[in-house]
Amino acid sequence: MKNVLLVMLGGSIGAVCRYGVSLAAAKWFGSGFPWGTLIVNLAGCLLIGLVFGLTERGTTHPAERLFFVTGFLGALTTFSTYALETANATPGSLTLAGANVLANNVAGLALVVGGMWLGTRFWS
Repeated sequence: MKNVLLVMLGGSIGAVCRYGVSLAAAKWFGSGFPWGTLIVNLAGCLLIGLVFGLTERGTTHPAERLFFVTGFLGALTTFSTYALETANATPGSLTLAGANVLANNVAGLALVVGGMWLGTRFWS
């Protein structure tokens, strides 16, 4: 139960941070480009890489990782996890890493466009 609470707490903080960054980015940069999403995705990549590095050195506790990686970064962005998984695949297989990048980006964009199409056709 403690682990679930750690993830919930981290996730609630991450979600509020994502919302705040999105509002601030729209105010500062305008709404012509998704700056808020880009900022949280890139920040999440840096942070998950940092935590992963600390974990490899044995300087983080499993509860801290649950709170920060699964909870906070999970709510802030899932892109950081995708980037970490791709980076971890790279030393073993550039083909696997490339396939992961291609699948996530092409399929993700296709599903967004497909969902937009479905939403405008069936639920408008």
